[in-house]
Amino acid sequence: MSHRVTLIPGDGIGPEVVEAARRAMEATGVRLRWDVHEVGAVAIERSGTPLPAAVLESVAERGVALKGPVGTASSTGLRSVNVTLREELGLQAGIRPSRTWPGVRAPVEELDVVIVRMLAGDLYAGIEFAPGSDAVARLRELVADTCGRELAADAGVSLKPISPAQAKAVARIALDYARDHGRRTVTIVHKATVMRATDGAFLAAARGVADEQPAEDLVVDDRLVDTVCHDLAARPGRCDVLLTSMLYGDLLADLCAGLSGGLGLAPGVNVGPSCAVFEAVHGTVAHEAGRDRANPMALILSGAMLLRHVGEATAAGRLERAVATVLADGRTVTYDLARECDPAGTTTVTDAVIAAL
Repeated sequence: MSHRVTLIPGDGIGPEVVEAARRAMEATGVRLRWDVHEVGAVAIERSGTPLPAAVLESVAERGVALKGPVGTASSTGLRSVNVTLREELGLQAGIRPSRTWPGVRAPVEELDVVIVRMLAGDLYAGIEFAPGSDAVARLRELVADTCGRELAADAGVSLKPISPAQAKAVARIALDYARDHGRRTVTIVHKATVMRATDGAFLAAARGVADEQPAEDLVVDDRLVDTVCHDLAARPGRCDVLLTSMLYGDLLADLCAGLSGGLGLAPGVNVGPSCAVFEAVHGTVAHEAGRDRANPMALILSGAMLLRHVGEATAAGRLERAVATVLADGRTVTYDLARECDPAGTTTVTDAVIAAL
């Protein structure tokens, strides 16, 4: 049996790390049929748009994609290729696992956390009004009339919409993920003590889903986002699956990556009802493009997540163990991880992972 997968090289170091992940995934023996599509800068040159319709059609048809990082030029008219891709494909939740690895120096001794965050609404909704604009003047009047409070005359405003329906969808994804992966706790992360109308709505919606789907082997609790940040640094063992909104999840994902060895080891996936797009947490790192220096591990691990998603759990486990073997050995790692050895290139690290298979 073969699996049809959309392959999106992306910008910057994207093509290099995507090629590394493709090679490593194929080395497991799983048969993969790739449908390659360009987005970002290359797509603009070829078709005049950073996100051609054929890309969306390919992912929607195949249901799964492996994607490199993508930048968005300010002149394209799209707020973000990544955001548009999520919206058009109906992707609801971003899943970002982070763990410490033997052989990799990290600020904490042991971390094994999965962040599940909303991919809609929140302060990333893009509903913003510039200081001094007519919209802000109208908002000042509305706030004064409805709340009896005044916005500063020179304030800029970003709105934070939180949909309970969308929060419920993401909560179901988080609970399903926790059960499927043998996790013990799902913690709803919020600041409902201050933002009752938004974070309070998120907390209530997630709690409602947990009450609908009780499980003896899974604990669902909630914690303030600042408390979670403290726990990740001081008591990371308290954190397992963290369910949260878009902004907090974005910040926590990078925090966990930093605590576990860096963005070069941080895989991820964005999922919806009908498709999933697997990608690393890191960006395009344009200044390293084409230099054979980029760390491919994050996207290789994203590829392992993809294999597990399509039912190839054995191959996924082998690939993850191969990555662990190379990292534990410590002699064949890229510049961001090299401590007592000369750094290896992207291709050499990928060769080492394949050899470890």
